[in-house]
Amino acid sequence: MPYLYNVEKKISIHIIAITLIVSVTVITIIYLFTSNYIEKKRLKSIYDYIAIEDYDNASFLFNDIYTKKPLNKNILKTGIDLYYDILIRSDKKEVIVSASESIIRYAKQLLLTSKFINNENIIYQRLGYSYQRLGKSYYIDSYNSYINAINNGDNRVSTTIELSKVCYEIRLYKDAIKYLEDAIDRELKESSEKFINMELYYELANAYEGNKDYTKAIQILSSMDGKFNNNTMLESRTYFKLGNLYSRQGLYKESEFFYKKALDIDDKNPDLYYSIGTLYLETKRRNEAIKMFREAIKIDNSYKPARDTLRRL
Repeated sequence: MPYLYNVEKKISIHIIAITLIVSVTVITIIYLFTSNYIEKKRLKSIYDYIAIEDYDNASFLFNDIYTKKPLNKNILKTGIDLYYDILIRSDKKEVIVSASESIIRYAKQLLLTSKFINNENIIYQRLGYSYQRLGKSYYIDSYNSYINAINNGDNRVSTTIELSKVCYEIRLYKDAIKYLEDAIDRELKESSEKFINMELYYELANAYEGNKDYTKAIQILSSMDGKFNNNTMLESRTYFKLGNLYSRQGLYKESEFFYKKALDIDDKNPDLYYSIGTLYLETKRRNEAIKMFREAIKIDNSYKPARDTLRRL
């Protein structure tokens, strides 16, 4: 009997222990499920606020969640999305700096602490754009981040265009040419209708201009004629640049032709009037030049280049 009693006692103890383990496990599972559910709901609320551009509530809610779980992958991604949305919509210096620094901080934490990140290329792209908005001291960081984005599969036209703009700033014109031409080739292969974003060609012309191949830049811009798909801003910029390129080579007749084509589209650009006025001075048409400089000042009373030139005439 004592032997059976001891066996029964041990069985009872094991049953109690197993019951306790099961109970704790169930409670833990319920807690984790509830915690994750609440977290997902709060993160969704942040995106709801972003959708209606209520950044005050979105930021308040994000900071509360982030404080509790600073290295949570989903929370870091939400922070990057939140401040990127703020960044692309603002032109205020203090907002740009604050949003860019936030994105950089969260992106670095995410890339350093997390494994198997979905859409890692997007994180690098947003990191690159944040460095870019901070200015010239950060252009190398921006360049490296954009390259990481592309190497991780980011084939978006917008990423290539922004990378090319950074390349101009650090004088890597040949790099810009390579990435832009790769993007154009890719678009041609993937587009059944052979529709290419003309911004790629415009930026490619910029890259060749920076590389001092003005003839190639003119060829590219000329090939865009009639393919602007109602993008009047791009059309005006293209004709304006053609005017500048021809003027640089002393081809003033061709330059004037394209300046006036640009003026037909955009007659509120003081830079354009100033460029035409400068061309008129080069071709000994002083009175016409004065008229153009005055037109620039009518549009922008503080336009310094035109004011300074008029004082000297």
